[in-house]
Amino acid sequence: MTEHFATSPFGGRMMNAAHFLSYEKLRQQKQNLRQNSLQTENTSEQTTVSVDRWKLLRALTEAREAYQLSSRSIAVLEALLSFYPDKMLDGNVPLIVFPSNHELSMRLRGMSAPTIRRHIATLVEIGFILRRDSPNGKRFVRRDSNGEIAMAFGFDLAPLTFRAAEIETQAEKIREENRIRQQLRFNITIHLRDISKTILSALNENREGDWEALYDQLQALSGRVERNGTLTNLTIREQALSNLRRQVENLYLSNVSEPQMSGNERENEHHIQNSNIESFDKTKPVKTEKSEIQIADKQTTAKTQIKTPHLNEILNYCPQIENYAVHGIQNWKDLVTTAGHIRSMLGITLSAWQQACESMGEINAAVTVAALLERSDTIHSAGGYLRKLSQKAEIGQYSVQPVLRALSQTKH
Repeated sequence: MTEHFATSPFGGRMMNAAHFLSYEKLRQQKQNLRQNSLQTENTSEQTTVSVDRWKLLRALTEAREAYQLSSRSIAVLEALLSFYPDKMLDGNVPLIVFPSNHELSMRLRGMSAPTIRRHIATLVEIGFILRRDSPNGKRFVRRDSNGEIAMAFGFDLAPLTFRAAEIETQAEKIREENRIRQQLRFNITIHLRDISKTILSALNENREGDWEALYDQLQALSGRVERNGTLTNLTIREQALSNLRRQVENLYLSNVSEPQMSGNERENEHHIQNSNIESFDKTKPVKTEKSEIQIADKQTTAKTQIKTPHLNEILNYCPQIENYAVHGIQNWKDLVTTAGHIRSMLGITLSAWQQACESMGEINAAVTVAALLERSDTIHSAGGYLRKLSQKAEIGQYSVQPVLRALSQTKH
């Protein structure tokens, strides 16, 4: 049986140049394989095209987008491969399978005949399989007296064997793209987190610089990191975030003094928190009344200082905020940092948060945000509510005590 035997389709399907060239290409490939085998028959080497069908199918599954193959087309090809008795596909021997429509449908978990025909046509069009139609269009096999296959009609899997190297190359290309994509997504996520926390730290420490503009740049680059985004888009985004991160870190470090970089905890703590209620009992007493007035001036711009309850009392009234703390809330700094993280979740803008910190002090602003979190189900616009409270604080008409008492009453 020559490779030009049964090349025309049965019934109303038309023959075209592409189909004929597919058969001719297969014939030429097999002829070259036989010639190479004859040239090496006296040596220990043997020229073969033999591949593991399941490894080949896995590689094709990874590279299916390169061939515009759907998952169902892959499933149909898998079913056809399952009818071949050997695990290895050898290009030296006939690779024709001849399943009935019923058996093929059963292997495909009941897929309809029209759907199967459509996906088979796709596989033929791409050139992974060939049709070997019998005179009446049936698929069957004729065997000789020894039980060997003499003639078979069905689907020829040989083209898939000869394209194994090409498929594996495409699969490796896809794997490499996926590795690069995964690394880009990883870098983007880390950049977003580090930039956000650096800006928040700078705002909490009242460092000089246009941090709000940098925050706006960060917002423009924020959003969902697409799992299957194009490498071009991910690369552009990762590079933009890398540049922004360098800018943010340079600005942050430009305002750090030598004592701060050496790890002077007491000075850093005073700079970040201004007024740490819990630490008053642990540190040395303030020497002059003038110092107390200076601390109070930093804590609030109001005519009268806003009194802040004890930290444990705050957490008792507002327990939900601890759920958002990375390592729990052990001091006022942890409370302020956590409040800065959750304010966007409540719909509080950066400018509203800054206004609250300036008018009522960072600690009282954090306590207020914690209270708003407790009542998030009843307050529709936490950002607008916080701005109103900030305006009251500026004229000395706001205190966190009534807010906490209201929370205490609702819980009891």
